[in-house]
Order: sequence, then C-alpha cells, then structure tokens
Amino acid sequence: MKKNSLFVLCLFLIACSGKPSDRQIEQLVSDRMLSDGGAETYTISDFEKTNGLLKNEQLYIADIRYQLTFKTSFEELSEQVINTPSESPFETVGAGFKLMTMRMQYGDFKAGDAFVKEDRVELVKTEQGWRLDDY
Repeated sequence: MKKNSLFVLCLFLIACSGKPSDRQIEQLVSDRMLSDGGAETYTISDFEKTNGLLKNEQLYIADIRYQLTFKTSFEELSEQVINTPSESPFETVGAGFKLMTMRMQYGDFKAGDAFVKEDRVELVKTEQGWRLDDY
C-alpha cells in the first residue's frame, strides 16, 4: 500500500511540476521536424534535453541536442524539386528556398550523413498542453 501511495504521489508531483517532460519536448520537436517532408528526408535520434528554464507558468525554454541523419542526398532532393510539378509557383520557390537553406547548413550532404544539432526551443503552455512557440 505504501509503494502505491508513493507512486501516486510521485506522479502527482510530476504532473504539477509546471514544466514539460523531456519526452514531451522530444515529441514536439520531432513532430515539427518530421512534418512537411522531413520524415522522407532524415531521421532524428539521440535526442537529449541539455538544459531547461521555466520562465513562468506558461513559458519553458529548453536547450536540446540530437542527431540528424539524412535518408537521401542533396542531389536527390534537388532532382525531386526540379522534377516534381507543382500547382503553384510559390510552392516550387518555397521548396527551392528550403533546399538552399539545408545546403547552407549541411553542405552537399549524402544519404547516411549524420550531423549533431544543438538548438534552443521555446514551449508555451496552452489549454490543451504544451506546444512549440513559433516565434
């Protein structure tokens, strides 16, 4: 009985701690990065929250580190952008800018290339839980 009570108390304290769990942060960051074609381009592994700061009840800042491993090369992604027809020229331009940004960050990456990334994210507490801030 004591063990169950202690377990329930621990869960209650964790739930009331006011900050997102490391797992929540990992899930939010992964969901954002793997959306909009990211899942076809790379994988995320070795995720770690390296530091965190609860600014107030609604704002949490987390320093994170993870490994990004490319599934495809820059050359293959370039060919996809060139050869994939789009209904809107703005989509094509947007894809081109996204690709050039990736090239500036990672160079002419190949499939299998891995990069350790460090970043800082802000999380905002909403009525429906924590979410990444879009600042």
